[in-house]
Amino acid sequence: MPDESGGGCKVDRVSRKYGLDTIDEVLKDLQNEGTSLRDLEAQYNQRVLESALREAGVDVLSGEVENLYRLFIGDDVSAGMRVEARSRLKQHGTDPESIRNDFVSYQTIRTHLRECLSVDTERTSTVTTTGAKNTVFKLLSRTESVTKRTIERLRSNGYLHIGAVDVTLSLRIACTDCGEEYTFSRLVERGQCSCTVEK
Repeated sequence: MPDESGGGCKVDRVSRKYGLDTIDEVLKDLQNEGTSLRDLEAQYNQRVLESALREAGVDVLSGEVENLYRLFIGDDVSAGMRVEARSRLKQHGTDPESIRNDFVSYQTIRTHLRECLSVDTERTSTVTTTGAKNTVFKLLSRTESVTKRTIERLRSNGYLHIGAVDVTLSLRIACTDCGEEYTFSRLVERGQCSCTVEK
């Protein structure tokens, strides 16, 4: 969707700035797989951050971009951790404020998909098993991370006495008709409870 400057929508402008030449195809593929707009927002912004770091000559390690992005914008991050993340970006030779201003919202992603790429973003598309697994496992992973950080903060403030912790969540689904239990993955893979199998 062009703006008055003729430079295209914000996603187009930012993509050109950071050399994200294939991002439109990536966004369309992810959207077709059922990825939510908020997850598309995170995916896009993380690519912006990664591009900025690589442009500054930083050898980006696995998971570093995701962690920096979470520290940069996460609601569950303390002010001190956010300041530390910004300092790390400055040490890498990047401008955190400029990068932050180039991040886009999920509404901007939706507008780009609709008006620039002619993609229908209505959530009426059929959910896939892969998309469902990704959604649930991302939530579990986030909950594990938040729980671990909370425990570490409680420990550092003297409310808990424990060594290093490893948090693992287990999700089980129970059928109220027969009482059979499954892990989420197992149930999705089976496609049905054993009590619904025709005999």
